[in-house]
Amino acid sequence: MLITDAAVRETAVTLTQRLGGDWALDLEAPADGAAHLIHGDGRAISFRPIFGGATVQLWITGNAEPTLPIGATPAEQAAHEAHTAARLPEGHRYNKATTLVTEEDEDPAVIILRTLEDHLLPAFEYKPRYVGHRPWIDLFDNALAAVTAERDAPPASADLADEAEPEPEVTPSTEGGSQPEDIAGEGGPNGGATPAEETESIEARRAAEATPEATAEPATVEETSGQASEPPAAETSRRPRKRTPKRRPKASTT
Repeated sequence: MLITDAAVRETAVTLTQRLGGDWALDLEAPADGAAHLIHGDGRAISFRPIFGGATVQLWITGNAEPTLPIGATPAEQAAHEAHTAARLPEGHRYNKATTLVTEEDEDPAVIILRTLEDHLLPAFEYKPRYVGHRPWIDLFDNALAAVTAERDAPPASADLADEAEPEPEVTPSTEGGSQPEDIAGEGGPNGGATPAEETESIEARRAAEATPEATAEPATVEETSGQASEPPAAETSRRPRKRTPKRRPKASTT
């Protein structure tokens, strides 16, 4: 749809309403056949019809950079400098022409608003370096690629689980090799004895039980100390009997 000079102001009013915010018609702009919109922070949008109203020429004008607050940290100062270098400077313009002749026969205000949102409004914060350059698209693509890579990356815990090897299970074997150690140790069920020592102890105990009690030497108890002691060898052995010679009667002389 073509736009006439008489319809420029009406289209500017429609754009102001759709943009919202602090946008308003610039009543102080010169009457040069173009419509001018102004923002509360000083940014400006302008457009005029060309080629008999079949095309519209749009341009934006940069505003003053925001002031850095007093007492800003070094990080805030660095961010402010980076933002100042990337934004459209004050008084600088960036323009874009778009045709109003479309197959859908759209309203000029719709075409102008779409061109502003896709090509001009983002340039206030990220100025293009050449014709057709849209740095905000590059920033979006880079951010999307970073998010996608982070989402597709396996978690760190899964990597550690994959790298860790399971510890081999130790199964004690009774055939050949050394016997497993007694986990009870001293004072345990076996008292730290090996199976061979335990077998010898059992056999000794059985031999002691099989011996008659009569053959065992009884222990004598000393009353003075209360401790058992072995009987002296002299007491247990049989002493030889002393024989007293018989006295023969004296011969009588009578």
